Parts: sequence; C-alpha cells; structure tokens
Amino acid sequence: MRGQIHKLNIQTTMNIYQDNLSYLWNFDKLNEKLERDILDVGDKQDRTTNVKGDMTYWHMHTRYDSFKSLLKIVVRDHLENYKNLGLVNEGKVAIVCTSMWGAVYKKGDHTKEHAHTGSRFSFTYYVKAESDCAPIVFTEPGSLQIRPKTGDLLIWNSEYRHMVPETNSSTKRIAIAGNLGFHDESIKPLEVLNA
Repeated sequence: MRGQIHKLNIQTTMNIYQDNLSYLWNFDKLNEKLERDILDVGDKQDRTTNVKGDMTYWHMHTRYDSFKSLLKIVVRDHLENYKNLGLVNEGKVAIVCTSMWGAVYKKGDHTKEHAHTGSRFSFTYYVKAESDCAPIVFTEPGSLQIRPKTGDLLIWNSEYRHMVPETNSSTKRIAIAGNLGFHDESIKPLEVLNA
C-alpha cells in the first residue's frame, strides 16, 4: 500500500437533535396519514436491509404527500437547529433527500448496527412509539440510548452508528427514517428543498 494515514486522537462531541412535533396544528391528522400510508404499503424489503421488520419503499417522499409534508417540516423547521447552515450561500442551502422510508417493528423485530454512510444528515420520526417500545441506540462515536415517544424527531450526523434492539412490546413501533445531503448539480435529485 502506498501513502500513509495521519492519525490524531481528538476529543469531540456527538450531537443529536431531538424535538417533539405534537405542537403542530395538524399533528394528529399528519400522523394518521403517515401511519396509514406505511401500513398500506407494507413490507417491500423482505428483511434484506438492516431493518429486520416491515420496511416500505426507499423513496416514500416521492410517492406520498404525507411523507413530503414531513420532509418539509424536517428540513425547513428543524435542520437549521441541528446544524447552522446560515453561513453557507447566505443561508440558501440546497438540500437533497436521497431516501426516506417507513418501518414497522413488531415483537421480535430489530435493526442491525449500521451508519448511513454517503449522506450528510439522517433523521428519524416516530409516528407511533409507546412507552415500552424499543429505544434507538447510538454506538459510535459515543454511546447514547434514546427511548422515543410518539411525535419525536431526531436528527444526527449520518456517520453515527446506531441500532434498534429486539422489540419486546406487542404494540407496533412505527418510525420514518431519511437521509439528507447537499445538492450536487451533477445529479438529478428526487427531491430538493432549500433549507
């Protein structure tokens, strides 16, 4: 192997943004629509991904208005709270959503440890999460466990490794996940939003 890697151990922080969207005027209606769309689509991945539960199409935001509405809320109202993008291009940052899907966890379901390498930001929104549902567990670069509630939104750096342990609850845990990046003029994005 040619070349070398310079390594420097540094201390850093792991930032995960969390807010609950139950304050939205149309919260109940939006959640009902998201849940219905996810359940109507059903499992399209046959447990071939890291999600070992029912998982929809990868690009739900291109097919369903409920997902498009949630995506706009995430990018326009919350992404800036996680990462200050105002210094870039006078605040006009083109964000592309590369994937957005729904997942339903039933008793015994889980998600294997992974990261969303290739994206810049990742998010999860909890359409339905009872008090006894499985947490999301971040494993790298630090260790953090968050037990979500219905309406919780999380945003984090896509490089953070995470997983969902086996679900012990008999109540369905319904979540939406997505990946965001900066728009590249050389690609034709499925959805571009100005943050």
